[in-house]
Amino acid sequence: MYKINFTALFTIFCFTSIIACNNENQEQNPQSIITQSEMTEREINNNDEMKSDLDSVEDRSLESETEASGRLNVDEIQPDGIEPIDVETESSKPERIEANTGLDCEGSLISQESAQKVYQLTEVSDRETIYTTFDRIDQIAAEFEKCGDPWGLFPTTYRHITRRIIQAIERNEIDDRDWGQRIVVDFAGRYLANLREALIDGDTSYAWAQYYYLASRDDVSRTRAVVVAMVAHLTYDLPYSLVAIDSTEDHKDDYFVLGELMIEITQNFIDDLLYYYGTDAEDILNGFFLGNWIDGAFGSDTTVTLSYQTIRTKSWNNRWYLEKAWGGWIARSEIYTAFWTIDGILATLDRAGTID
Repeated sequence: MYKINFTALFTIFCFTSIIACNNENQEQNPQSIITQSEMTEREINNNDEMKSDLDSVEDRSLESETEASGRLNVDEIQPDGIEPIDVETESSKPERIEANTGLDCEGSLISQESAQKVYQLTEVSDRETIYTTFDRIDQIAAEFEKCGDPWGLFPTTYRHITRRIIQAIERNEIDDRDWGQRIVVDFAGRYLANLREALIDGDTSYAWAQYYYLASRDDVSRTRAVVVAMVAHLTYDLPYSLVAIDSTEDHKDDYFVLGELMIEITQNFIDDLLYYYGTDAEDILNGFFLGNWIDGAFGSDTTVTLSYQTIRTKSWNNRWYLEKAWGGWIARSEIYTAFWTIDGILATLDRAGTID
C-alpha cells in the first residue's frame, strides 16, 4: 500500500527548500496516503445516494468549482530552453509489457516511494505552462505504467491528448493560442487536483471518486474504468474549466477544432492501454471517439449515449448555463445525469462481458 507519513513528506519538502522542520511539526499526528488496496468497498446506491449527491452539488457555487485548479497564469508558448513537443510516431513496442517486476512496485500497485513522487507531481503552482503541465502528466503516467497500476489508465491516455493539443497550439492550428494554453493548464489542473485528493482519500468530485473506486476493484474491467475516467473529465471537469478561463462564443471554433484532433491519436492510446495494462479497449474507444461501432455488439443505448462529440457539445452548452445566474442548476443536473447514465451503460456492458 502507499502509506506515506505526512511528517516525512513535509520533511522532504523542507529539505528541498533548505528549511529545517520545527519541533511543533514533529509532534503532529501523522496522516497517510491511502492506496487502492486500502480502499474499502464503496457501495454506490443508485437512488438515495445519487439524489443526495445531486443536492450537495447543486448547493455549490460556481466559484467553488472553478477553484479546483485555480485561475492559473499561463506563460508564453515555448519559453527559453523549452523544445516543442515531439510529434507522435507509430509504436514499435511489443504486444505487452511485463509489469510488476521493479522495486517501485508492490504487486500491481506502485510503491510508497512512487506514490510519494506522484503526490508531489500533483502540487501545481500558479506559474504552470503547457510544458510543465505535460511533463507532470507524462511522469505520473510513467510511475503507474511500470507497475501496471490501474490508477494510471487515465494518464496513459491523457498524455497523448495533451501532447496533441500542445502541438496544435505550436502550429497555429487554432486562432486563439492564449486561450488554448489556458485550457490545457486549467483542464489538466482539475485532473491533478482530484488525483491528489484520491491519494490521501480526500475530497474528490463524485465523478473522479467513481473512477478510482472502479479502478481499485478486481471485478471491474479496466476498459470500463478508463472510459469512466474520460467521461468524468469531459462531462464534469470540462464545462467548469471553460468557465474558469473565460471562454466565449468566439472560442467555439477553436474548441471543436481541438476536439477533432483526438480522432487522429485514438489508436496511439489504444495501443498504450494494451501495452501497459493488457486492456483491449479498441472496439469501444473506436466507437466512442470515431463513431465506428461494431454492428449489434454494444446495443443502441451505447451507440447513442456514448458519443465523444455529443458529450463535448453538451459540455460546451453547459458552460453557457453555468455562466447564467439562473442556469447553474440546469448544468449541474445535466452533468450529473449524463455521467451516471453513461456509467450505468458501461456497468451493463461490463457485467455482460462485452468489454475487456
